[in-house]
Amino acid sequence: MRKRTNDTDTDRSDIPQTDDELTRRNMAKLLAGIGGAAAIGSFGIGYAAGLPGSLDTGSETLYVEGTRLVDRDGNPLTAADALSTDEFDKMDVFPEKEGGGALVTKRATTLLLRFPEDEYESPTNIEGTAKGYVAYSKVCTHEGCLVAGEQDSELRCPCHGSLYDPTKGASVTGGPASRALPQLPLGIADDEDGTLLLATGPFEGPIGTEE
Repeated sequence: MRKRTNDTDTDRSDIPQTDDELTRRNMAKLLAGIGGAAAIGSFGIGYAAGLPGSLDTGSETLYVEGTRLVDRDGNPLTAADALSTDEFDKMDVFPEKEGGGALVTKRATTLLLRFPEDEYESPTNIEGTAKGYVAYSKVCTHEGCLVAGEQDSELRCPCHGSLYDPTKGASVTGGPASRALPQLPLGIADDEDGTLLLATGPFEGPIGTEE
């Protein structure tokens, strides 16, 4: 079992502020070469490292269908050992770059959490959870700080105290933020390294203060 690194209290100064490591590609062309993976759940997806594309906003995308979730050191995460459901647990994860390794930027920082599956409620995209795992952008939608704390099983922004409920689509429950943290839809696929955690698409909303 891979040793888990919990990066919940990420120092914002350690994270570069640019996504220049990503380049645009034709996503359809790249996905055409991906083989089907054995599915767990109601869907099956293939995976590839760091598939790029573009968001409707025109900014560089961070995840597309099949992008693997990795830790800060670039290790792929599996459903079996990333997090447990025994307690409120979370870790920072990142999209895998094209060619391998983690895209460690502020904008790319993603919160991975895990709860018993029956704890999720609307407006969580239930189909975007996998084996109890859920993922959200870590960038606060108020002024772009990194959500780093917790309060009574809610996520707390240390800058101005915005609170988000991760079992209800990271909806705002307190503080000045006016919009939920965007959810990253997840899936699972079999691989020789285990049951890999993958994105099944991009974030389901603007990141941070982006419009």
